[in-house]
Amino acid sequence: MAIKVHGRQISPYVRVVLLVLYEKGVDFELVSSDQHSDEYMAMLNPFGKHPAVEDDGFLLYESRAIVRYFATKYESREPNLLGSTPHERALVDQWTEVQGQIFHHPILKINSELYLGPTFYKKNTDLAVVKQNCAKLELILDIYDARLAKNQYLAGNFYSMADLIHIPMLYILLTHTDQGSLITRRKHVYAWYRDISCRPAWRKILETQI
Repeated sequence: MAIKVHGRQISPYVRVVLLVLYEKGVDFELVSSDQHSDEYMAMLNPFGKHPAVEDDGFLLYESRAIVRYFATKYESREPNLLGSTPHERALVDQWTEVQGQIFHHPILKINSELYLGPTFYKKNTDLAVVKQNCAKLELILDIYDARLAKNQYLAGNFYSMADLIHIPMLYILLTHTDQGSLITRRKHVYAWYRDISCRPAWRKILETQI
């Protein structure tokens, strides 16, 4: 039975899941579904959020959990997104947590105020929120830049899920907002982004309208 990914391709959270499947060369079906419907919430995700996946009767939601699941299930397929040693795996987990707990909130607020809200929900931009979260993201990206000055990727000198999960939100910031200089002003962060965003899996997402 083919893997089913429930969500819209334009969603950065759905794109994270598609990224790991493309990286691993796994076939899937993308199913456009109403995340707020009673059926979706009863059968797939009681919190009413995309994405959710079905894999031969196994149901899972939350994008980072889904990425880790497929990276583990298809670990024998290149690329290895989890690390090869206990130290590497711990660093992948560490930077995955940094993305979720520290990096994600300010970049989401910026992207939501400048692009996602006005474009999809007809919301007005709150420039005070943008300014506040740009200041937060500046400090975070300084730490990233120092890390990436010493390592090609976040967990070391190998591409991992810790890098992969950053791509969709960074793409929105650089492509759809006027705050891309937060990235381009930082030599090592920008070089890292250009590296990970040139991977065939991400290019396929941008080129394919599913």
